Amino acid sequence: MENYKSFAELKRLARIQMSGKFGVLIGAMVLSNLITYAALYLVAAIIPTSTPVMYVINYVVTFMVQLISAVLQTGMCLLHLHAACNMECRISDLFYAFKNNPDKCIRVGVVLAVIQSVCMIPCDIMQKDLLTIDYSKITDSNELMAVYGAFMSFYAVTMICALVYFIATLAFFPVYYMILDFPNLSAGEILRKSVAVMKGNKGRYFLLMASFVPIILISSVTCGIALLWIIPYISMTSANFYLDLISNRRN
Repeated sequence: MENYKSFAELKRLARIQMSGKFGVLIGAMVLSNLITYAALYLVAAIIPTSTPVMYVINYVVTFMVQLISAVLQTGMCLLHLHAACNMECRISDLFYAFKNNPDKCIRVGVVLAVIQSVCMIPCDIMQKDLLTIDYSKITDSNELMAVYGAFMSFYAVTMICALVYFIATLAFFPVYYMILDFPNLSAGEILRKSVAVMKGNKGRYFLLMASFVPIILISSVTCGIALLWIIPYISMTSANFYLDLISNRRN
């Protein structure tokens, strides 16, 4: 019989598990983001989207960066599993998957990256249009407001696309944890097992993540500084959700 922990219990466990490990968790999170965003920045700087050919090359290289990010994400999952199981946590855990089944991480990452690319098409189209604006020719307040409106629309569409991606990939939430837990399974088997495990639990995970929205909004009061604690907190809670999910499936 399935006996899942409540959201409050999962969060309480996360707060306890973070005690004494906060520095490592935040350090790994910052380092992972720095690597990913630095790579994306370099791609944008080295490969400008000034022509259709350069745009395609930029898109392909950006896609490859997403796959590297998938390997880092597996390392982040290992770090949080270690914390959840009261094991030693090290920032070096972040790079674990580069030496252990990186090809499997990349194959799984390809599936998620393709889904993301499809979901973000409206955002990409709007971004391309924004890049064609010649800001030096803006001469009056009406034109300025029009550009401002275009940017606000872009951000709104980006948020909607991100939400669509999140919903579309709910069934694949555990994949990076499963790569670590089931090293003998292939990428395809991991994806199928993830879908099976998440059957009946996608709504639960969506609501769990939605329950963090209030504190994320409140973090704006701190200019986002509170996110340094909130994001690891969400990640730890997700790790506990996965462990609770697998524990019930094995019973």
